[in-house]
Amino acid sequence: MFFDNQVVKNFEGEEKYDRYAMASTLLGVSFKGAECSLLEGQVIDSCECCNLKYLCKKVEEVVEDYIEKTTVVTERFSF
Repeated sequence: MFFDNQVVKNFEGEEKYDRYAMASTLLGVSFKGAECSLLEGQVIDSCECCNLKYLCKKVEEVVEDYIEKTTVVTERFSF
């Protein structure tokens, strides 16, 4: 299933990025993973030639950081 969160919204007559929409999209990525439509559509052969490579890496880092900071492991055993 494909969800498209609109990240650019009209705020008081001005188009601005909605932080909630961006954050909820990243939250979805943390559960479902992400793929690159440029690679999938064979627009590019590898990430090495892509100008968005830096941003993609940062998105991955943000998602990993989110998972690390919000995952709680509880050690409780009952026998």
